[in-house]
Amino acid sequence: MQQLHLLCLSLLLLGHILDVHSGNNVLDCCLRTSETPIPRRIVQDYRLQLVQDGCDIPAAVFITTKGKRLCAPLRSPWVIRLQERLDAGSAKRVRTIPALSQA
Repeated sequence: MQQLHLLCLSLLLLGHILDVHSGNNVLDCCLRTSETPIPRRIVQDYRLQLVQDGCDIPAAVFITTKGKRLCAPLRSPWVIRLQERLDAGSAKRVRTIPALSQA
């Protein structure tokens, strides 16, 4: 009887450990992409989804001004152009800190 209790406790503990470490990565992954170009005016940012991060497919995930996530294929020419435009725009927004004058 004591062995049964120990076995049940071990299984419960193992289940909890696996649940904690598995995370919710599946919910954050794009399951498919769309070839339909996304207008630059509705996109504020993007991130890359990579297979080595635990997702099934690689994708560019564009975040719209309304907070929606749109998934696009990484290697499409329009995706690369949109990423470059977003990168160039964010580089312009980065402000340099003026050097403090020494007295």
